[in-house]
Amino acid sequence: MIINHKILKEISNVDGQTCFGCGVNNAIGLQMQFLTDGQRVYSFVSVPGTMAGWDQTVHGGIISTMLDEIMGWTVIYLLKKIGVTKSMTVDFIKPISVGEKLTVVGAIQEIESERQVLVTGEIYADGDRLCAKARGTFAAMSAQTAVRLGVMRAAYMEGFLPILNQNEGGPAAR
Repeated sequence: MIINHKILKEISNVDGQTCFGCGVNNAIGLQMQFLTDGQRVYSFVSVPGTMAGWDQTVHGGIISTMLDEIMGWTVIYLLKKIGVTKSMTVDFIKPISVGEKLTVVGAIQEIESERQVLVTGEIYADGDRLCAKARGTFAAMSAQTAVRLGVMRAAYMEGFLPILNQNEGGPAAR
């Protein structure tokens, strides 16, 4: 996979975030950070040995978590909405070893309606070896709806609003 690293823009996260997937303050989590080229969302990750399944192979649940996380952040950043996973399928193509440098990529495949979007996620090792891919259906909602439905507390959402507003000109703006 060819990525123009020069044009990637960092996507900020909530200060103090402790999410297992994206919380930089979660010492036992993946600490995924996100970048974008305006069309896709990327994360560059190396999974620690504490997240192995058999031997030094990354546990399938961790692989699924990385894919779910990249797809969720793809909805957040590119569509400026909170994305909640409704369903997801994962294809495990090649084993991933702990410590490998991974590229995780998310993209919007189809906006099915104002409230539902189809998203894809892929994990590459060694730059171009596709190891896993996923397809997910996400409920896409406004910040207010997420609070009303109990997805997030109002106080938490206040810290999250700048993230929803940092994208200028992605697919949602077209």
